[in-house]
Amino acid sequence: MSNTEKPLYSIKDISRLSGVSIATLSRYFNGQSIRLSNEEKVKKVLEETGYRPSIAARFMKGSSSGVIGLIVPEINHPFFAMIAEGVMQEARSKGQLVLCGSSAGSIDIERQVIDQFSQSILDGLIYIPVAKAENLPAIENFRNLPLVITARKNIIKGVPHIYHDGEKGGYLSTRYLIQLGRKRIGFIASFWDPPCANTELLSFMEQPASNTFSSVDRFRGYVKALKEANIPYDPDLVVVTGYGHKSGVDAATSLIGRFSGCNGIIAMTQAVANGCASQFKRQGYTIPSDISIILFDANESKADYTFTSIELHLIEMGRESVRSLNGLIEGKPVSSICLDVELCVRDTTAILKHT
Repeated sequence: MSNTEKPLYSIKDISRLSGVSIATLSRYFNGQSIRLSNEEKVKKVLEETGYRPSIAARFMKGSSSGVIGLIVPEINHPFFAMIAEGVMQEARSKGQLVLCGSSAGSIDIERQVIDQFSQSILDGLIYIPVAKAENLPAIENFRNLPLVITARKNIIKGVPHIYHDGEKGGYLSTRYLIQLGRKRIGFIASFWDPPCANTELLSFMEQPASNTFSSVDRFRGYVKALKEANIPYDPDLVVVTGYGHKSGVDAATSLIGRFSGCNGIIAMTQAVANGCASQFKRQGYTIPSDISIILFDANESKADYTFTSIELHLIEMGRESVRSLNGLIEGKPVSSICLDVELCVRDTTAILKHT
């Protein structure tokens, strides 16, 4: 071991160095009262060693807290809020409590939340990472804790993932717009932290790191449908942006400014679709006759239009995540699950009438 490396301590080491039993340490780490002299010994050793207890060290074998963790990129975002609702419904039906944390779309905050959760009393963790291919937070403190990744795929090897068939969603939405006679279809790719520009998205799609992004997964379906219909791919019809209303406004402004001739739009969220539609309307375009719009998982209660959408069944995704996590907690083999999607036709798509 080099001089710069810190020694790794186990719970047994802390027991030996402090002179207290593992059972006493377990009570201390769980917030239970122990003899004051023992508490002082433990604190002294923890300060000297820098030891931070992992979840695995918190419980005696076979014990359970009845609490599971949920980490989401943004709790106020409708997409994640619906998943969280499903998680809580299923957990409640099993008599479990849910400790929820938000990373606010930030890798740094996400790392802090993971660190805080690693010091909490959890039986397992449902984790929706900020979809960034590089610098994913280390989760070493959860190495021995049951873990499920939700709404993403191929994030952490050997961990079950619960995700939707994003490629199918991108394909169904693009194919439907083509069937309506629309061949200039804009794709608005939303990211918390964009990995590339619109001109690079096609090549980025071929990189292994792209698998962590739901927007890229949907983009694959978009490209597949265009190719199937012999429609040339045009990067000017692709906009890389964020997730909010302003992102949609900016995306529509970009498409108009590029003179792209866009007559169809695929948006990742309702907020983006609302912003996009409002900007097109301000510029004199009519929805859906001039420009038809399809989004992923519409929430009609907050929609400016009754959008045609790819339905994702987010509450069921949350419930399925808890079922998988409980399978891991019970020691059962659990595989990744790809949930199906379907196209729901509403008012924002129409046949293109040629003049």
